[in-house]
Amino acid sequence: MDICLKCGAEPPLISQICHKCVRETVVISRLPEVLRMVDCKSCYSLKIPGTWLEFDSVESAVGHFFESSIIWHDNLSQQKTDLTLRQLDPSKYRVMAKTRANYGGLALESDLEQVVEIKYQVCQTCSRHAGGYYEAILQIRTKQKSVLDAAVEKVFKDIDSSPAEFFSTENGPVKGGFDFQLSSTERARALARELMIQFGGHVNETNSLVGRKDGRDLLRHTFGVRLPSFLVGDFLLIKEKVYQVTRLDRRKAKLKLMESPYTKKMVEIDTLRNPNILDDSLNVQIISSREDQFLLLDPYTHQTVEAVSPPNWNGKRVEALRFGNETFFIWN
Repeated sequence: MDICLKCGAEPPLISQICHKCVRETVVISRLPEVLRMVDCKSCYSLKIPGTWLEFDSVESAVGHFFESSIIWHDNLSQQKTDLTLRQLDPSKYRVMAKTRANYGGLALESDLEQVVEIKYQVCQTCSRHAGGYYEAILQIRTKQKSVLDAAVEKVFKDIDSSPAEFFSTENGPVKGGFDFQLSSTERARALARELMIQFGGHVNETNSLVGRKDGRDLLRHTFGVRLPSFLVGDFLLIKEKVYQVTRLDRRKAKLKLMESPYTKKMVEIDTLRNPNILDDSLNVQIISSREDQFLLLDPYTHQTVEAVSPPNWNGKRVEALRFGNETFFIWN
């Protein structure tokens, strides 16, 4: 019969050691003799080899540093840690930890306590923020405010969802558009491309020499994004006919004729530099109908209008679009 090598107890055993002896001899966790960390005094980012990790508070940075410093016993599973932090002064925290783990099917616990010393520095991102650092300029240009607003909103959302090292030093409206000073040339280039893909148009990239470092030229790039004056879903009046924009593909727009025969065509965006964009559509009340003859209530003028539906129209909804003093009816 197998017995414990330490005390001679009978099974159950783990590696020929009884549970009682395992609890007395196995230490599941320990800490280095000294715990010192480097934290950014502006954004609480924690310095680790090669980079900085973002945190919302110095306490969360201390907690992460402490947990990552724990040295666990081999052959453990289901490691868990509960921390309690107490600030001693601005540069010191006492951390108490209860650690738990599974060793060969046996649940073990261990208590840890140590002071974490903090050295404060300024991370590269905060240093660049303070110094007005930027690598690229993103220029958005369009004649239509709704298009500009949508594009600017996309850029702000991208900046907000990106890591801290990608930021806008300055941004604001300019004549004909909006400019961003951005901290990363590659991200600015990617953003310009994303805007072109989503909204159509084209991108022009230029650069200028701003200095030299380590024998290499330092270039600042400018990405000029020229967007069309309309969005997908907009209605355009072209040669007295109404078209809806159904797709934008870089320099081309796909248009659908909103009357019979409802044909579709691709056109160069550059040929639509000053399009007639109709107002948002309104629902139309159908007063009466007989075959293809309809009496409609114009929602803009509140007057009744006689209209003829498209051949074989069996829809149930009519919409009205307005341009100038003229109303156009869309048969859905």
